[in-house]
Amino acid sequence: MANTSEQLQFTTSESVGNASQAYPQFPQRPTLPIASLIVAVVTGVSGTCANAVVFVVLVFARRFFGSGVNALIANQSAMDLFACIFLVVGVSVSFPGTPRSYPWLGDVGNNAVCFLLRYRTLAIVCMNAEKFGLATIACTKKCSV
Repeated sequence: MANTSEQLQFTTSESVGNASQAYPQFPQRPTLPIASLIVAVVTGVSGTCANAVVFVVLVFARRFFGSGVNALIANQSAMDLFACIFLVVGVSVSFPGTPRSYPWLGDVGNNAVCFLLRYRTLAIVCMNAEKFGLATIACTKKCSV
């Protein structure tokens, strides 16, 4: 008879807890008070509504008032609209009770969600793009004079 050995591995609740804590590779942000999260969501939703109205009006009024200033305002409004949308999504995933990791997305997807949404990277990029657009327009006006 051949010598066979079976190895059994047991998982304790301690190692399961440590595995779920080790999943995110980015450092954890400190939790914000619930009041500041609510203020951020209300600000983001009202900004989304206001910028959506301005953007839609300027897009539909493009035929009648097709000037460069209207195009600039429409572009700024679109960037601000996306910044507000990403702010609401980023703050929404930071509320207490939301999952800290998303294992069904895999390692890359979980890190992408964490980096882009939870750290509000997309909102910051949109806000910086808005400022960069204004600075570029101001520089081209000043340099061409």
